[in-house]
Amino acid sequence: MAQARLSVRKIREVLRLKSEARLSDRQIAAVLGSARSTVQECLRRARTAGLSWPLPELDEDELHEPLNCA
Repeated sequence: MAQARLSVRKIREVLRLKSEARLSDRQIAAVLGSARSTVQECLRRARTAGLSWPLPELDEDELHEPLNCA
């Protein structure tokens, strides 16, 4: 079964919480109700895509494309 992709809101929250609030991956996962591995994968893909907080104004497809989120 395919994993549902993270919403734009959650991706933005992951990056914001990591950058501004300086929360750990485990803390971010607890706040968002996601798995720690999901948070780690999101952060890894953002680094690979050269994205950081604050994000430029992107719509959902423009954000998911560089992150390769299925």
